[in-house]
Amino acid sequence: MSDYKVTAESLNVREAPTVIGNVIGFIKKGDVVKFISKSGDGYWYRVKKGGIEGWASHKYLELVLPPTTETHSWMNVALAEVGVKEFVGNGDNPRVVEYLKSTNLSAPYNANDESPWCSAFVNWCMERSGLEGTDSTAARSWLNWGKAITTPERGCIVVFSRPPVTWQGHVGFFISKTSNNIKVLGGNQSDSVNESNYPVSRLLGYRLPG
Repeated sequence: MSDYKVTAESLNVREAPTVIGNVIGFIKKGDVVKFISKSGDGYWYRVKKGGIEGWASHKYLELVLPPTTETHSWMNVALAEVGVKEFVGNGDNPRVVEYLKSTNLSAPYNANDESPWCSAFVNWCMERSGLEGTDSTAARSWLNWGKAITTPERGCIVVFSRPPVTWQGHVGFFISKTSNNIKVLGGNQSDSVNESNYPVSRLLGYRLPG
């Protein structure tokens, strides 16, 4: 089971995964709880601490990341999100909405998991690791962030074009490269967070914090 840390001053633990569920206890800021399961909509996490077990809002629970050999802290954050995907149908995954709301995208688009969210995912990961992002859902906004590098390294930001539309693009975190493809860890890749390959011919640039 994963561990989560409480970020709210005091967080209700409820009997059922709903705001009208009976409060059965409280956990406080800095407490580490054991994750048991998620509600169907992904908003509520069933957690346990000591003799308290119940449902709490995911918004105030931060994953405690295991030790890692990653050079860049944001990669720890990004890797922990692998598997997050858009909800099929009319529902919206609250985690994807959280990515979108880390940007300046206005309502109602920032509450719709079908809005383009590759840049929002990168922005959210940067903010979670203590850095400023671009606050933009435009992938190409990252070409003006930090500093350009010519030789990529694992975890650096990589920006691609999206032909034939000249102003659109894609952004994610560099994993590896062959003569033809660049493997990227990113969001909104087949509607989820995963590792996918993109043609070298679409490369626009690599970036690191300046």
